[in-house]
Amino acid sequence: MSILQNAIDSIQIGVEDFQSTDQRRQVSALRNIVAGMLLLMKEKLCKLSPDHDKELLIKKEILPEQQADGTVVFKGKGKKTVDVLQIEERLSSLNVVVDWKRLNDITKLRNDLEHYYTDRSSDAVREIVAKSFLILRDFAVSALEEDPIELFGADCWSVLLETNDVYVAEEKACQTSIKKINWKYDTVEDALKELRCPSCHSSLIESTDENDVYPDVGLRCKSCNHEFQFDQVVEECISYLLSGVAHHAIKDGGDSPYGRCPHCFKETYVFEENCCVACENELEFTKCIRCEASLGFEDQFNVGLCGYCHYVYEKSMDD
Repeated sequence: MSILQNAIDSIQIGVEDFQSTDQRRQVSALRNIVAGMLLLMKEKLCKLSPDHDKELLIKKEILPEQQADGTVVFKGKGKKTVDVLQIEERLSSLNVVVDWKRLNDITKLRNDLEHYYTDRSSDAVREIVAKSFLILRDFAVSALEEDPIELFGADCWSVLLETNDVYVAEEKACQTSIKKINWKYDTVEDALKELRCPSCHSSLIESTDENDVYPDVGLRCKSCNHEFQFDQVVEECISYLLSGVAHHAIKDGGDSPYGRCPHCFKETYVFEENCCVACENELEFTKCIRCEASLGFEDQFNVGLCGYCHYVYEKSMDD
């Protein structure tokens, strides 16, 4: 069976699982739909592979090999195929356009749900189905040059289309509600795209009162009706937004853009905001009172002195 047919079968089976009233089939639905999307991308890599090996670009390991005439060709080694990151790297280098942010959101939500699935997560599965719709449609048309209705079948496609339309309407209503709140900090507004229900992981979140004053903002999940405070999820939102930036910054010898607040002990002190976006406390000491060097978290217990000046001070006390 071809990779393309495997992709179509996975997506169709996933949609059938999604329509089932048996909650146990919801996890199967998200697995199959995401697997089908990735298989479609592998199909494109096969189409772009050289004639001497039409599966070259889906092999995880590719090595050069010298031929008898002295020419060098690349050949795939082993049976392992590319993972999600390699699919992105290879398709991007070949100028194949994919909404990678959306795909990464889908795969992350899939991973979260597989670890923490409950009956109330079914609407988060609907979110995966809805978000998959755009990737499937765009990839079928632009990358594979196929009519998505004919490729996936009219019945499968109508379910994807209807789910997407319903989700988009709900998402728009939620976003309108959230935008009425004064979130006070630019970083927090940016982090709202990572906002998810702590109960079912859905992103369909609305505010319960547009007159709430930050940070005491009440929220409600439109999927499972769970009510919670923004304070409960702010740390997770900031982490999702900035952890990648922090990783690259530290790797390059720089500093993380956020850290643990010395007051509330959450990982929500954002240096660009000069405060903790959870409890809104600022650092008590920002400059050394002796040499005016900038002070960080580790200097807060030195009573206004930087590490060096504190060392000099303690040494003078010992003398």
